Amino acid sequence: MGFIKTTFALIGLAAGSYAGVSSAMAASLTKTARVRTEETPESVGLDFQDVSFTSRGGDARLSGWIIRTQPPNQTTSTNAPATTRGSSWVIMVHGDNTSRSDAKTGTLGIARELSGRGFGIMMFDMRGRGDSLTTMSSSGFFERLDLQGASDYLVSKGADRSRIGVLGFSLGGAVALMAGSNPNNFGAVVADSSFADFSLVVRNSMIGMKRPLRLGLPGMEFMARSIYGIDIKEISPARAITRSDTPVLIIHGENDNVVPVEHARLLGRAIG
Repeated sequence: MGFIKTTFALIGLAAGSYAGVSSAMAASLTKTARVRTEETPESVGLDFQDVSFTSRGGDARLSGWIIRTQPPNQTTSTNAPATTRGSSWVIMVHGDNTSRSDAKTGTLGIARELSGRGFGIMMFDMRGRGDSLTTMSSSGFFERLDLQGASDYLVSKGADRSRIGVLGFSLGGAVALMAGSNPNNFGAVVADSSFADFSLVVRNSMIGMKRPLRLGLPGMEFMARSIYGIDIKEISPARAITRSDTPVLIIHGENDNVVPVEHARLLGRAIG
């Protein structure tokens, strides 16, 4: 009897430890370093408006900027209203652990160049990042609703959805590809340094870890779905673009040491 009790106790301890590790791994998906938005488009000479909107479904309140179409060297009042009707728009989507004014990516400089070429620009902070109020992130699962909410906001102001393009960087690129899989969401998507499948990212991050930790992936997937409603297997731009007719451009650096270029090749094969 003593042996049986000891065996069950050890099994219970192992199961509890596995559940604890799996829960901790799942919780890590919901946390990101919040980098506040400091520089504004004014720092690169652009007229802009602060806007606030909700994600599609309304579960997250998000902060953003609208930058009007503005040819080079044109000076305008910063109080002038933003217009959307009749314009072509680019929604810029930042990466993880940063905000819409990402100095490393140079998002404001890119916005200035695009504005000078006749595009209206929308920039916003995804949930859990920058100045957006919602605290929980989800490695792209719910963030795709944030991007769809940004598009819905522009359409509500008169924009033609077919003339809205998306430019996403890193996680933002993955979000753009997934959000763009819904029919008629965007006119085109450009994804810079996107991952192809988040499960692959997680598995690659576990290389070199001890076997018990590597075995935590199925438990992590279960806990993420059960506790937070995050389906890790659905965080897959490669799967999403097989369902999409939206024109897509994939950009990736050969020497990317964060998201290996193999992810871009996987995306390319998925596009066909």
